[in-house]
Amino acid sequence: MSYLLTPLHTHIDFGFGATGEAFLTAATKLESEGSLRPGIGNQHLPINYLRRHALELFLKSGIVIIHRKFKLPYGPFSNSDPHVLVKGKWKPFQNIHSVKSLWKYLARLFHENKAAFDSIGPKDLWTFPPETDTWIEEIERCDPRSTFFRYPTSRSPEKDTKKAVMVSANEDEITKRLEASSEGTKQFIVLMKDDNSNVTEGYCYEGEPLADFNRTLQECVKLFSNIHEAMRVELCNGG
Repeated sequence: MSYLLTPLHTHIDFGFGATGEAFLTAATKLESEGSLRPGIGNQHLPINYLRRHALELFLKSGIVIIHRKFKLPYGPFSNSDPHVLVKGKWKPFQNIHSVKSLWKYLARLFHENKAAFDSIGPKDLWTFPPETDTWIEEIERCDPRSTFFRYPTSRSPEKDTKKAVMVSANEDEITKRLEASSEGTKQFIVLMKDDNSNVTEGYCYEGEPLADFNRTLQECVKLFSNIHEAMRVELCNGG
């Protein structure tokens, strides 16, 4: 596509889509490299941040493309930077990081301009699977401000524990885990002892953190990456 070879500021969507593709490519590459060197690091944090940010950028790209191609004003801000209609109020892009708010407005644009979209390319290009709302809701619950995977702690300690690679376990729990494991199975366990060799803390590797969320995020960002590509091809002639 020609737009990938031109400066971001010259793009019809001001570079949101191309930047989203760059973030998604980086996430895929980082995940691939991690699979070659499996361990108990926290690689899932940057990978999920990159994917979540790519999703936000694809949603913003779609909003800008529709507004510009169909010459739609942003309410009273007709000559302004991109805005999103959130609960009846227009908010500038830089103040909105909620994928739910962005998706609700983008879905509204698709609905209100359905006749135009139906006349552009195959109709199934603009058909969203029924799981879309569920995916967006799950991502919004986990990371409403795009900060959950960027920082070690958030406003919810309970949620923070879910992204931890190593989980707390007492000595009895660790012993039972070792007894139940099959021969040859690797276990990652950390025991902290005091000066008298008494175990004071224990931690063990429970498996991939937020595995279900990771799959949801992957499916959702893949969907909107495909939608973004379709919009660039069908609405923007590849530009």
